[in-house]
Amino acid sequence: MRILLLSTLMILASSASAGLYKWIDNDGNVHYSQKPPRDQQFKRLKAPAAAPENSKPLYQETKLKDKAGNIVATETAKNEQIRATNCENAKNNLSSYQRSRRIRDKDGNVKTLDDNERSKQIENAKQAINDFCN
Repeated sequence: MRILLLSTLMILASSASAGLYKWIDNDGNVHYSQKPPRDQQFKRLKAPAAAPENSKPLYQETKLKDKAGNIVATETAKNEQIRATNCENAKNNLSSYQRSRRIRDKDGNVKTLDDNERSKQIENAKQAINDFCN
């Protein structure tokens, strides 16, 4: 039992004394290692101090994830509402173009479409329905 305890303590002591070494080779490349180089000058680096148990993290990851999730959910809901409105408008446009040749422009003026313009508007409305309603 004592041999096991002694060997365990020796292993822990040797790993605790292992350091970190930094050196620059002949080509100017910086190297880091747990073992010092044999033929180069090196600098032994100190291990960073452990953070206190009561220290706060640099950022609150869970809050960021929650906030991002809420933003995504809000934007998704807005996009679905816009899509539903566009779908309804496209269906109304198709119905108007199929019923009549007369339409109102943005200024409220009535305009009569020729067959070519009307068929083009009907195709555009069908494409919009395909885009927004499916």
